[in-house]
Amino acid sequence: MKGVAFIFGFLLGTIPLLHGQSWLIQGNIENAEEGPVILASFYGDRFRVLDSMDTESGFFYFILPEDTPPGIFRIIYADRVDSIRTQNRFVEFIFNMENLEIFVASSERGPVPYFENSMENLVYSEFMEFELDYEAQLMSVYGQLYPIQRDNEDAAARYNAIQIERERYMDSITNLYPDLYAVRIMNAFRVPMIPGEMGHQERIDTLKKCFFDQALIDEPMLLYAPVYTFKLIDYLSLYKVDTLTKNQQEEAFMEAVDWIMLNVSREEELRGFVVEFLLEGFELLQMERVQMHLADHYLDEACESDIVELVLSRMEGYKKMTPGQQAPEIIIRDVEGKDHQLSELGHTYVLVLFWSSTCEGCRELLPELHDWYLTENTYDLEVVAISIDTSVANFEYLYKQLKPSWITSHEPLGWYGKVSSDYQVYATPSLFLLNSERTILARPGSFRQFLRAIKKLGG
Repeated sequence: MKGVAFIFGFLLGTIPLLHGQSWLIQGNIENAEEGPVILASFYGDRFRVLDSMDTESGFFYFILPEDTPPGIFRIIYADRVDSIRTQNRFVEFIFNMENLEIFVASSERGPVPYFENSMENLVYSEFMEFELDYEAQLMSVYGQLYPIQRDNEDAAARYNAIQIERERYMDSITNLYPDLYAVRIMNAFRVPMIPGEMGHQERIDTLKKCFFDQALIDEPMLLYAPVYTFKLIDYLSLYKVDTLTKNQQEEAFMEAVDWIMLNVSREEELRGFVVEFLLEGFELLQMERVQMHLADHYLDEACESDIVELVLSRMEGYKKMTPGQQAPEIIIRDVEGKDHQLSELGHTYVLVLFWSSTCEGCRELLPELHDWYLTENTYDLEVVAISIDTSVANFEYLYKQLKPSWITSHEPLGWYGKVSSDYQVYATPSLFLLNSERTILARPGSFRQFLRAIKKLGG
């Protein structure tokens, strides 16, 4: 049957080739469960669903428009191995204006994609394997450098040799395949060489100043791959010190923000993305001083977008939505057509949650929170979950996966809906823990912060 499926897929593939207006992504998934196979693309800091189809045998195909930009894509599916069904399996690949044939095999490490004649994906997979080995070697030797055996000359020499080997590898691949998207990704992860003879703090201080020397944030096409998000987080981690007070940590992060923005090109799309990403991140960390620093110094440089406009208009309003203040009334209709009014729910506590299917933090939070809601909710707490997805299909896909028992409403106007405007929301997830009088008790930024807040109330 699989052979027949591939022959049929090849016949389908002749259509875009004849007309020259699209690209064919097709393949087979070993041990695939009957059901949907989803194609998702990456942009900025998240994946979004592009298309889906049902499969019976594991065969799938998708047709992409001719002008689809190169980037990292995902095939998401369910499989069954040794009688165990696993939902949301995925493999990633590079699409760069070529027809792709993919076979997804099962292994002890999880699904592994194999490609027919795709140099992009061959180079990319080899680089990822090289990086895993490089990191393992570097960390192993680093453990011999600091702090116990800091003066170990042999370890320092090996540490230096590992870094030199990586540079040579990158140079050789770049020389062989200078036009590949995979090479762009690889070169974006270049970092300065740090001598093994350096002490720990000297390494940190050097990286703070030189982190971007070999790879600026300067290529808009790399927004279609998870590159700059990792670079930003890696750089910010250099400034994270557990012994600092909150004010001191905010001061350190403001310094980091200034260094980051100094190393972002003047290209509007890139600067806009970086500002938005940092604003959302420091919102989750509840570091309002860093947010204000971003707003005061860099927001006017960023390209216009939903989040930027909302930050400008809502920053002051959101700051007032603090514990002790009364939250606005909510009157909504849930997905089953039933009307609800926040002040008349009759529960001791209410958690108002704003989410979006394109928000990776939301996709992690929702299942954890729902499990808690079903099994550990001894607090007479109701959840009012409001999706601000402007795409009905995206909302319905995640909602049907979770099938939550709490109150769920979909706001098709997204950021500009009445409730999200009333609550001054400009990032997801946004959570407000309220009592029966609608007094704000806490604004947790994560599931753990929610648990800490609710446990303080007693149960």
